[in-house]
Amino acid sequence: MSGRTGGGVPVAIRGTGSVTGSVVVTSAELDERHGRPPGTTEARSGVASRTWAGPGETSSLLATRAVEKALSAAGWDAGDLDAVIVASVLPEQPMPTTAALVTQRLGRADGGVTAFEVNTSCLGFLTALDLSGLAIAAGRWRRVAVAAVDIASPGLNHADLESSALFGDGAAACVLEAAGDGPAAILASRSGTYPDGARLCEIAAGGTRWNATVPPPDPAAYLFRMDGLGVMRLAARHLPGFVAGVLEDAGVGLDEVDVVVPHQASGLGLRYLRERLGAPAGAVVDILRDHGNQVSASLPTALDHAVRAGRLGPGRTALLLGTGAGLSLSAAVVRFG
Repeated sequence: MSGRTGGGVPVAIRGTGSVTGSVVVTSAELDERHGRPPGTTEARSGVASRTWAGPGETSSLLATRAVEKALSAAGWDAGDLDAVIVASVLPEQPMPTTAALVTQRLGRADGGVTAFEVNTSCLGFLTALDLSGLAIAAGRWRRVAVAAVDIASPGLNHADLESSALFGDGAAACVLEAAGDGPAAILASRSGTYPDGARLCEIAAGGTRWNATVPPPDPAAYLFRMDGLGVMRLAARHLPGFVAGVLEDAGVGLDEVDVVVPHQASGLGLRYLRERLGAPAGAVVDILRDHGNQVSASLPTALDHAVRAGRLGPGRTALLLGTGAGLSLSAAVVRFG
């Protein structure tokens, strides 16, 4: 049964921000570095260049920079925040949470901020957005920062083109508050997991099963592995009904959606949205070519690009949509105020 929130949550996104790693890595460089024929990496991934984190660019640093950009866009400062939620697949360290480290970097040492982390793979931003919206609507928090960050580059297996060519590093954030009497709202949200796809994307080692004390049979288990075609087939089986459901919950049709902001999963996935799902022409935000798949930071980075390009603003409606390991689907319909 899919988790869902309908009826509208009166919450407004007041600012967005995004940052990337400082090291630009082109697909041509990867071809040369790994002995592939020229053009192979870009042809297979749809990514011409991506950025990776440079020395000293930690997850908490990138996430903090993204939050600061979102705060600046809203005209707020860190002292206005009641909560900081960080979404990430791999934290900066097991303890404390990356959210605690971000809060420290923001200069909030007063104990007045709730800080925690969520991990729902590439869908973490949508999970955190849903949780923060519900908490704001319930009166628990007044203003919240939601950040998503992933540094995927250290965990890529470059012997496997499919699972290494797509990925970039980065962070993105938004800040939210109650919408008051304005039209802004999270109109609906929905999530669902189809565990027959649980092994399609995974990092098998690094947790409690296999680790430095109990090493895996193959050291490659510490690196990311995926079956991209398997993910696409399973997602395509469920996406049409899933998207129809969240739009029905929101009370809008797909033709009423101004902008579709997807997780930048792959070129094939983005093409599916445009050609098979029936998204309005030109509505899909596609930044894959020069960002790659930034894991949990991917969707909110695309959202920030849409906001800064003027594609999202007062009265406009966005469908935020993604797939993640599990296999999980998640979506939210957001009206801007």
